[in-house]
Amino acid sequence: MRSIGVTGLAVAAGLLGFSALAQAADMSAVPPVTIQTETPNDRQWTLTLGGYLTAQPEYYGSGDYEFGFMPIISIDRANELSRFSSFNDSPSIALFNVGTFELGPVANMVWKRDQGDSPNLRGLGDVDYAFELGGYLQFYPLDWLRFRSEVRYGFGGYEGVVADFALDAIHFADYWGGLTISGGPRMKLASSGFVDTYFGITDEQSANAVALGNDLAPYQAGGGIYSVGVGGQVMKRFNPNWTGSIFAEYEYLTGDAADSPLVVQNGDRNQFQAGVSLSYTFFLGFQ
Repeated sequence: MRSIGVTGLAVAAGLLGFSALAQAADMSAVPPVTIQTETPNDRQWTLTLGGYLTAQPEYYGSGDYEFGFMPIISIDRANELSRFSSFNDSPSIALFNVGTFELGPVANMVWKRDQGDSPNLRGLGDVDYAFELGGYLQFYPLDWLRFRSEVRYGFGGYEGVVADFALDAIHFADYWGGLTISGGPRMKLASSGFVDTYFGITDEQSANAVALGNDLAPYQAGGGIYSVGVGGQVMKRFNPNWTGSIFAEYEYLTGDAADSPLVVQNGDRNQFQAGVSLSYTFFLGFQ
């Protein structure tokens, strides 16, 4: 699938993000914060299952796109279901939470890359699954504005550190029975261990690639600011059990990642991702 299929959605996400920032500035549009007394049902455990269907690059830096699926598996207290979450949030546990500020551990997995995934990867060999562990911090400087940062150490397919930063303006709208509209800027930092794994080309890889008709010169990639971008989503809770969303993200590769022959010759520094999600929450009836 080519990038033209999701460009419109990604541009819409950018407009959505900045529109949400403008709308959120009108504080009268944000419902006042109220303190409610918890009931036993608010503390019962829930299990949420579902998935994201996405259009995404075939691999980091690719100009070709494919459909992908990511599962949604979440265990929460019932009183946490209404909290805002973004498609970009990695699975996390809030060990410290005072409402407007929270932090805790976070985990993520990076899908493997096979050289058979694309003719543009011929001769480069495979990159195994990578697992990321780290911590996150998020806070609300304003009722309608959330900042979230994640720092994760990766091992397996690559060894290094990545850090994600996201600012989301949040608007609770009354349209169609109630929607949560959000969007804002993104930035990603990555160490050389990450960037060189997915964008670097060793002498041996270059020789193998050229022998297979894939003219890639040796290239060593360093770390730094990996990308900047913008994203947005619209979320709808249909009833206490069913929740759905549509989302889109635009990412602009920078630095050594953008200068890699994998991107300059065979890929695209403009990266898009868009999709839909649907999930069902089971109320387990115990605390």
